[in-house]
Amino acid sequence: MITCAVTRALHLELVPGMTTDSFLLAFRRFLARRGNCKIIYSDNAKTFVKAKKEIEGLSQILSSNKFLNFMSKERIVWKNIIERAAWWGGFYERMVKSVKQSLRKIIGKASLSYEEMSSLLVEVEAVLNMRPLTYVYNEKDEPEPLTPMHFSNFGRVEHTFPINFVEVISSSSRSSLLKR
Repeated sequence: MITCAVTRALHLELVPGMTTDSFLLAFRRFLARRGNCKIIYSDNAKTFVKAKKEIEGLSQILSSNKFLNFMSKERIVWKNIIERAAWWGGFYERMVKSVKQSLRKIIGKASLSYEEMSSLLVEVEAVLNMRPLTYVYNEKDEPEPLTPMHFSNFGRVEHTFPINFVEVISSSSRSSLLKR
């Protein structure tokens, strides 16, 4: 999960593991989709600490120096919060809570495939990015509240979601549906 401290936009990315390489590939996908960021704040998870060290050039991330050159050229600064001070990351910890609550309500005890989970995360991201950032008025003629979606999708906030997943249900057997 990556969240913007300025626009409060959320980016969710499913990775196959908690390795540094998986994180770095997900980070590259984030930069390709959302654009460059100047400062990164993260907690002190081992994956992030190691990624920071590797990005700063203490290890060989890739066989070539292309990624290291990119990071130095773009001048991305990575800062870790103080150890055992989770309140420093309050703005992103609140988003972690929102994502977890959403996933618990949607999934429950179901078992999802990698692709289903990836699709679900993108939908949760879209819903959370439609939350209002400004005051919501009661009158219809008042301005529309700003949302993170206004900043990440350049003002396009209309989204359509599938009402039901007939294609998943129709292609599943009774035993697999009971297991899910």
